[in-house]
Amino acid sequence: MIEMEALRELVAFHRYGTLSAAADELRITQPTMTRAMRKLERDLGVTLFDRSARNRLSLTPTGELAAEEASRLLDDYARFVETVRSDARLRNEIVVASVAPGPLHFLASLEHSGDTAAAGATGAADAATDPPAAHITIRYDLIDPEAALDELLQRKATLVFTDREIDDPRVESLYLGREFLGVAIDNFNPLAQHPSVTFADLSGMSFIVASDIGPWRTLIEQRIPGARFLYQQNLSSLEQISRYSAFPFFYSNLTRSSPGVDERFVAHTRTPVAIDDPANRIDCYATFLTDDRHVALPIQQRMALRWPHG
Repeated sequence: MIEMEALRELVAFHRYGTLSAAADELRITQPTMTRAMRKLERDLGVTLFDRSARNRLSLTPTGELAAEEASRLLDDYARFVETVRSDARLRNEIVVASVAPGPLHFLASLEHSGDTAAAGATGAADAATDPPAAHITIRYDLIDPEAALDELLQRKATLVFTDREIDDPRVESLYLGREFLGVAIDNFNPLAQHPSVTFADLSGMSFIVASDIGPWRTLIEQRIPGARFLYQQNLSSLEQISRYSAFPFFYSNLTRSSPGVDERFVAHTRTPVAIDDPANRIDCYATFLTDDRHVALPIQQRMALRWPHG
């Protein structure tokens, strides 16, 4: 029987070129690796190494192929282990991920408030009246929209908030609502006196912005000409800069009441102003595997019912 460790050693030799370098990388001795490679050749019944050159070992063409196939096999094995383990975890835990931060913060606010109302759609025979009993874990590290389906199929998440419907027979994408931005503007800026502004009205301004805002980042960079965006990865620093500077910042209908955003208004130095612009929208969907409908649907219903529209 071929051992996975022997395949890892073969891949390491292919990558580093010598037994000594591969053995050092794998934290094993060179004689141990030499014995493993000879055993691998016996198990496969083929010659993987060219030993004709004195003091120099190289892979045969078959050995090169074996190393490439072993690398793919090891990747598949790693995915297999991760998927099975993730599936076991998801049996007792509902993991929620997203391509944008707004829906995550909105769900967190519902969880924090203890809001247990579900949005039972009229006539839906399987509509739940209570949220699922399993623990909900919110992943705040955003995912690429193109990776949403893989997150579900590899059992890394039970539910993913996406900015589009995913057309795949294995999943459902149910509409939640629209997210839109507002902007908090310094009270002494003339724009703060306007009931609403467009993205073009904000041209040339400098904004303090969280680094990870998903699709919103591309939208504001494309729609606000000449603007400067001072991206901050640390949210605590973002709050402090917001509190003690005059930089405007964005919020959304989903985040306006969240503690992190609300605290940035504490000093009362900024006025929230609506952005009335056709481009100011992201449509949000709750996307999940059809097999997980019984746990994901109550969350979607609860959020759709409470979704803030103004």
